Amino acid sequence: MLDYIKRWGVSFCIIGTLAFILIIFLPIETFLSNSSEFQFIFGDFVPRLIMIFLSVTLALSTVSALLPDRIHKIISAIFFCICICAYVQYMFLNKGLDLMGVNPDGYKTDTKNIVINLTIWLVVTAFILIATLCGKRKKLLLFGSFFLFSIQLLALVSILTKADTDCFEYPQTEYHLSGSEQYNVSGKENIIVFILDAFSDKALEDALNVNPDALDDLTDFTFYTNMDSCYCGTYPSMIHMFTNNELDFEASVNKWSYESWNSEKCRYFYDEMHNIGYTCNLYTPDLHVLCGGNEYDELLAGKWDNFTNAALDRETDRSAIQKTMLKMSLYRAMPKLMKNIFYVDMSDYSDVVKVVDNPIMHENYDFFEGLLNKRLSKDGKEKMFIVQHLMGTHLLKNDSYGMYKENAAEEETALGCIYIVNEYISQLKKLGVYDDSTIIITADHGWEYGQQPIFFIKEKGIKQDEITDNNSPVSFHELLPTFAYEAGMDSKPIGETIYSYSPKDLRERTLYVWDYRDEYPGVPYYDGSRMGYANVYVGYTYTGDENDLLDLLFEKPSVIIPMVDSYF
Repeated sequence: MLDYIKRWGVSFCIIGTLAFILIIFLPIETFLSNSSEFQFIFGDFVPRLIMIFLSVTLALSTVSALLPDRIHKIISAIFFCICICAYVQYMFLNKGLDLMGVNPDGYKTDTKNIVINLTIWLVVTAFILIATLCGKRKKLLLFGSFFLFSIQLLALVSILTKADTDCFEYPQTEYHLSGSEQYNVSGKENIIVFILDAFSDKALEDALNVNPDALDDLTDFTFYTNMDSCYCGTYPSMIHMFTNNELDFEASVNKWSYESWNSEKCRYFYDEMHNIGYTCNLYTPDLHVLCGGNEYDELLAGKWDNFTNAALDRETDRSAIQKTMLKMSLYRAMPKLMKNIFYVDMSDYSDVVKVVDNPIMHENYDFFEGLLNKRLSKDGKEKMFIVQHLMGTHLLKNDSYGMYKENAAEEETALGCIYIVNEYISQLKKLGVYDDSTIIITADHGWEYGQQPIFFIKEKGIKQDEITDNNSPVSFHELLPTFAYEAGMDSKPIGETIYSYSPKDLRERTLYVWDYRDEYPGVPYYDGSRMGYANVYVGYTYTGDENDLLDLLFEKPSVIIPMVDSYF
């Protein structure tokens, strides 16, 4: 009996340390370090995790202590090895690790990094096993576990005492963009912009190889086949798209965001849009990507008419939050060889909390379901500037007909996006407002070997028998001026439009891609709570079309610019 109690004590200490790291420390530390990105609060998942921690530790300790002494010793050493390796992994070997699911392709790294990382795990494991199994070394395991548990507990107490009160309670009211009019259009004139996140021309090409007839309903559109997004990433691209302020590489995220929305060009555009009778509605759920850490009302009030300050009714799936945070914990702790198994994408965070009252439909399939059920309706407003930001091909979770499908192929998701837009256009025609609408279908950025985003435009009153291709070297620097031009404003104070360029023009353009490079120092996250997942902007300067750009990616950057801080 005494031997059993001793073995149980050793097991409880070692297994408890590993369970504490994986079930308590890493989920809480991940949450508190990224709380501004989550829609849930501390109490939605921590009490459940504490119960799981106690249950797992007691159960495994009890079972482990029943094993013969020799086997118990080996099991204890293995658990201790995992403790040490996991600690080394998340503390020192996860530089630039994407925790917010911003990579559409999941976790990716090269074979060299995987081999180096696995070698470190094997060396640490071999050293600990030799040290603990050669002789009676239970004291080493106990001391090591107690020491590791102590420093993690102290770290947890430290970050809890520094956490903002917003981490622990929902606000009574909060600034947000309302989705109450997401399926409304003007009965007279509209400028409608679809931003299909990460939808590149390469994704479109692959989709058309599957279904060559997918664009048959877009005959009135011009397809700009040589569009440059200027920046790869929803940040900073979305801010640039709707302020036309070029990224200031020497400014912090918060400073540049503030300056962009309060720039002279930006104020001119939104003031004039309202002066000539336009209601401006933007439908995207994440205001951090537009404002960084600034006060939302200082940047968006007076520009977007669906920006409001009101209570948000939420439904929270606490079981899903718990699973998501545990999966994220394993993603951080596991070696690079196994990380893709536990990768958490953006929908894993967004799907666990649903806004009940007037939510913005952001997932492709949710937006499509609302489109089919609610249908578009005419609004009494004279003119409307409507921006629908959908997930596009960033998350592969819809089939070719816009319906939910887990682990869909990129071609399916892309075809589904086109199908959704076609249904929207069909409803515009039934309402009799299609002809007087300017419609733009684009993306905020491309991805990897499809760095140029799609860009289709149908101008008001245009009728064609087939899609027109235009290879003019245009970019998102011309986007806001084009909106202004289509609205009937004087676009010159903002800049040139897409119509300022012809296919014959030779134009030098630079695409900037955020990245993490080991040879550059890390930079803080924009709110200062942790280190950023990126530390540089890599610029690729090219003259010509995307083929010239692809000749540079990703081996021949024209410039590498260190970041001040990182949005990601």
